[in-house]
Amino acid sequence: MFVDTKTLDQDSVIRSGICIVGSGPAGVALATELLNAGISVSIIESGGLDKDASDLGQPAKTSVFPDHRGIWTNRQFGGNGVLWHVNAGLGPNHLRLLPMTAADFEARPWIDDSGWAVPYSDFAPYYDRAQSWFDLDARSYTPADWESAETSALALQGTGVRTGMFHFAYKEVILKTYRAAINASRDVSVYYNATATKLDMDEGGKRITAVRATTAPGHEVTFEADMFVLAQGGLSTPQLLLASTDRHQNGIGNQNDLVGRYFMDHPLLFGGTFTPASRDLIDRMALYDLRRIDGMSAMGHLQLTDEVLRQEQCVNLSGILFPRRSMGARREAGFQASQRLRAAMQKRGKFNIGDIFTAAKGVDGIGRQFYDRLFAPISHLGIGGWSNRERPSEEFDHFEVLHQVEQPPRRDNRIVLGKELDALGNRRIEIHCTWNDADMDMVRKSQQIMAREIRKSGIGEFKVQDPVEVKTSSTTHFMGATRMHDDPTKGVVDSQCRVHGVDNLMISGSSVFPTGGYANPTLSIVAMSIRVADQLKRDFRTSGLNSSRAGGTLVTA
Repeated sequence: MFVDTKTLDQDSVIRSGICIVGSGPAGVALATELLNAGISVSIIESGGLDKDASDLGQPAKTSVFPDHRGIWTNRQFGGNGVLWHVNAGLGPNHLRLLPMTAADFEARPWIDDSGWAVPYSDFAPYYDRAQSWFDLDARSYTPADWESAETSALALQGTGVRTGMFHFAYKEVILKTYRAAINASRDVSVYYNATATKLDMDEGGKRITAVRATTAPGHEVTFEADMFVLAQGGLSTPQLLLASTDRHQNGIGNQNDLVGRYFMDHPLLFGGTFTPASRDLIDRMALYDLRRIDGMSAMGHLQLTDEVLRQEQCVNLSGILFPRRSMGARREAGFQASQRLRAAMQKRGKFNIGDIFTAAKGVDGIGRQFYDRLFAPISHLGIGGWSNRERPSEEFDHFEVLHQVEQPPRRDNRIVLGKELDALGNRRIEIHCTWNDADMDMVRKSQQIMAREIRKSGIGEFKVQDPVEVKTSSTTHFMGATRMHDDPTKGVVDSQCRVHGVDNLMISGSSVFPTGGYANPTLSIVAMSIRVADQLKRDFRTSGLNSSRAGGTLVTA
């Protein structure tokens, strides 16, 4: 059932067994896992069903987050799933899926504060369930289920680099299939146009008693429940905890000044160029194109092995390959200079005077690239299809290498409440996040290892971009600000995602990730929500909590 909260009277009270804040992939996965559990569930959504309230989630202008090209949040049913735009052969409506690796979960001495409280072996089965939740076949994230004699993986055996496979989630699974399932359910109700602004606690400050939600200035509705789960994005969750100060002056779960700290994202870097040893190899590299394979969408990419990560003490990163044609040094330099100028405009940063002259000298190269992208599109993060050409090697001679990079957790990279207010009168967050030299040194080390291992394999040459070129410091993968650790002095939630010191509050989402690897976090988010749902069902079975109220009951109005 879906309810427009604006239609409820001021000071209405909704009671249910479980209250979930947020209806993005985390909240929808959690709710659908509870559909047949006999537990009444209320979901609070800040935006509408088909209209977003994204401005409410925008950070304050006083944020310090260099080199990003915009912070995107989407507040409506489906959350950021509405924004998925990769064209995986069925239109611009998909998103990359990839699990993190065992090494991503491990405590790594060279990365301070790394290591999950959940062993990878315990979490891995939830990846399988998450893949099924996205209605995807049970195929692996390695080449074995995807390659053929004509499109086999690159010969990287025996090196520290391997081929991994991206799967692609279809956003209509959330926006249509699960929306319909929730609408037909008696157990689950979504209350939209309701922005959670504060968590109420009992006198002892040990239990949440309600969520206060605002529909418009001066119009508030209260949601009471036995259990509460914050399934918002990585920015909204710390914001709500920090704003709830009635019982704890520094915010809920913040007794050790950890809420908002260790904020992470996935920077996107131009890595350099990969030139195959034989140009004919390009014709056999369709596995690395974004395309449909036997009814599913997939794309190969290069990744470091876990063994190399452990031995070489570096950070994780991907190597995504996009075919390009050489234009000559002058035109290529002009085009790259134009890209840097474009990025400076998007980031409202300073122009490099030298880039202006270089772009002017190579203006014909800029024109060539503009023509290609307008009339003969070549592949990028959002589109593939280059391997459909009869002989790609006649048009391309090298690959651009793009890295999505692991950002190490740093205590001083954080989210705080700013002074700027949103339209409902709530304090916006400020993001304070920068890269330090040690982080960038580890990135360079990872790049050099990938170049070394490719050279060792004999398949070609990876020429690393120097200096490092950051395309954007944010891919809107907001992680870490309510991190997981079983020691309350080192984390906000425990291994079960329960907030330390609060009996009935859990968090399900990327904000609990202690480290983030390089993989898009969505598959891990859904896996975590399924795991939290299992824990909630156990809690309700063993505790005798009231679970009989269907879909959230309106008590007073």
